[in-house]
Amino acid sequence: MTCAPTPAGFAMHQGVPLMARAWIKPSADGPGYTCFWMDPDHRQRQKTFRRKIDAENFRTRKERELDTGTYLETERGAETVATLFERWATTRGLENSSVRQYRSMLNQAVRPYFKARTTGALKLADIQAWILWMRDTKKYQPQTIQTRFGYLSSALQWAVDNDELGRNPAKRAKLPGRRANVRRVVKEKIVVPTRVEIEALIAAFDPRYAAVAWLMAGCGLRVAEAMGLCRDQIDFRRGLLHVNRQITEDGESDSGKNAGLHLKMYTKHRDAESPGRAVPLPKVVAAVLRAHLKKFGTLAWQSSQGQVHLLFPNHSRTGLLYQYYFRNQIWQLALTESKVSFTKTHALRHFFASSMLGNGVPITDLAVWLGHSNSKVTDEYYGHLMPEAPERGRTAIDTAMATPPTNKAAVQTDQPAVVTSLRDSSGPR
Repeated sequence: MTCAPTPAGFAMHQGVPLMARAWIKPSADGPGYTCFWMDPDHRQRQKTFRRKIDAENFRTRKERELDTGTYLETERGAETVATLFERWATTRGLENSSVRQYRSMLNQAVRPYFKARTTGALKLADIQAWILWMRDTKKYQPQTIQTRFGYLSSALQWAVDNDELGRNPAKRAKLPGRRANVRRVVKEKIVVPTRVEIEALIAAFDPRYAAVAWLMAGCGLRVAEAMGLCRDQIDFRRGLLHVNRQITEDGESDSGKNAGLHLKMYTKHRDAESPGRAVPLPKVVAAVLRAHLKKFGTLAWQSSQGQVHLLFPNHSRTGLLYQYYFRNQIWQLALTESKVSFTKTHALRHFFASSMLGNGVPITDLAVWLGHSNSKVTDEYYGHLMPEAPERGRTAIDTAMATPPTNKAAVQTDQPAVVTSLRDSSGPR
């Protein structure tokens, strides 16, 4: 590209004007005015306009973009929001299960609203209108809105980080309801099954898979972790269960229509070199697993890590168990027969968490056994499930207050360090 003549009064350095980042000159090859500017990569750009006022307005806009760091190439801004979101979901090496989740959001919440809108034309007001559309038209719950907004914002930020967008228009968007309030609502919806309900549900289970329910309620496993349990994960002697595998539906199937099953090493919230977690194996669950092994045995299966022995193969005992089969043909049938108050498999993990906290197990230990990233997550969802906590607190203080003082200085000066018994508590407060 040939360089335009430098405007009068501007010094030059290697062909770049030092006092201006954009300038206007009359067109050299016909009527009109040409705006020249230097992009962030120090490449000279130009665009011609018929009217001088249009060229001036364009120059002002370009200088503002260059000064504020929001400069955007015209061709980059021509990509639709839906196309950008799909690239973000499919080109970062994610597992198929995650890609399917993002594509579902794309088809349900991104493409229907934004249609052909381009990223270059996207404004904060558009993001706010989309949030209201999700709330008022799609009737999404606040937690769903926050999750889907977070994904779109991440896609836009990804484009910014890759110099494909000048700014993230979702960065200053306001969501309906604070995140803490949304989490509070979620906590209020947690249903903790009773022991009677757990026993009724298990009694209604297909005997081949009843131990799956025991693992969720007695060891806090997720359904995919329990379904993928192998013999080498069980340490009867030490009373431990090594949770380091799960069944995922992110493999490739022969038809390509549905995702294939995959038994993978479980590395969520863990380093690849040390996957999974160890959880206590209660005697009652150990007895159930021993009985299961004695009655049903295992199925040898060639996984990507070598041969393993599955405790819960599919109904024909030829391979891995699909979650849709477990939910539709085992879980739902047991729910119908037992008539329990809950519907989701996660309720069994709620029972596990409530039982642990109710018996004084530290929440930090529980977080590890549940496979949470940190104890804050556990506290947000299960901190209120400690019905015995007030009584434990009263007992702790009563015990401390009833202990004779050991502060010699306090005794010598007749100034009690603590109230020595409840009879002394009637004094000034």
